[in-house]
Amino acid sequence: MRVLGILSLSLPEALLPLMAFWSPKEGFSHSQNASLDIGVGAILGAPSFLLLLLWPFYLFRTGGPGENLPQSEQLRREIPALVLALAIALLAGMTPSGPLHIAAAGVLLLLFVISLSALRSNPASPPSPPISNPSRLFRETALFLGASVLIVAGPRVFLAGLFDWQHIHPGPAPFWVSMVLSALATESPEALALFFLLQKGERNHAFQIVWGAIGFQLTVPPAIGLLLSPWNLTLRHDVMGFVLLAVLVISRVTARKKP
Repeated sequence: MRVLGILSLSLPEALLPLMAFWSPKEGFSHSQNASLDIGVGAILGAPSFLLLLLWPFYLFRTGGPGENLPQSEQLRREIPALVLALAIALLAGMTPSGPLHIAAAGVLLLLFVISLSALRSNPASPPSPPISNPSRLFRETALFLGASVLIVAGPRVFLAGLFDWQHIHPGPAPFWVSMVLSALATESPEALALFFLLQKGERNHAFQIVWGAIGFQLTVPPAIGLLLSPWNLTLRHDVMGFVLLAVLVISRVTARKKP
C-alpha cells in the first residue's frame, strides 16, 4: 500500500512532462524548444521542491537522518543509485543520440524498480482494516474517479497556460516558470502528507513518502523526457541538475551511523 500511495501522489508530476512532450501541435500552439523547456522544467521542478524544501523540513523536524539508524541505512543504500540516475540523465542530454537516450531511459526505469523494492513498511504499524461500509466504499470510489479526472485535466489546462505564456515571454523564462509553478501545483499532496504524518509522530511513514517520491521523480520523469523529447539539455537545465546532485551527495555524506 505504501508503494501505491507514492505512485498515486507522483502521477501528476509524470503526466506534466508526458503531455508537454507528446502533445499534438494542433492541441497546443508551441515550438519544439518551448516544449522541451516546459517539459524539463516540470521534470526538475518536482525533485527540486522535494530536495530543497520538503527534505530539509523533514530533517529539521526529526533531527536528521543520523538520529535514525534504519533511515540512514536506507539513504546510504539508495542515494548512490539516484545520483547515478540523475547523472545518466544529464550526460545523455549532451548528445542527440536516440539509441543512447533509449538505453539511458531503460537504466533509469530499472533503477526505479530497484528503489521500490527498498521501500519497507514499518512492522510496528498495524494493517489498515478492510472497508465494510457500502456508503463509505461508494464515496471513496467517487472521490477516486473525480481525482482521476482532475489528474488528467489539470496538467492539460496548466500546460495550455504555459504554452500561451511562452509566446509573450520567450527565452529561458518558460523553463523557470514551469519549474516553479509545476512544483507548487503538483507537490502539494506530498507536502500535506508530510505535515500530517509528522504531526501524528509517524516519522517512518513521512520519510518513506518523501524519499519514495524523490526516487520516483529522479527516475521515471527523466526517462519520459529521454524517450519522448530530443532531450538536448542547455546550461540552465544542467545547472539545476547539478544542484540536485549536490544535495544528494550532501545527504549521503550526512547519513551516518549512530556513534
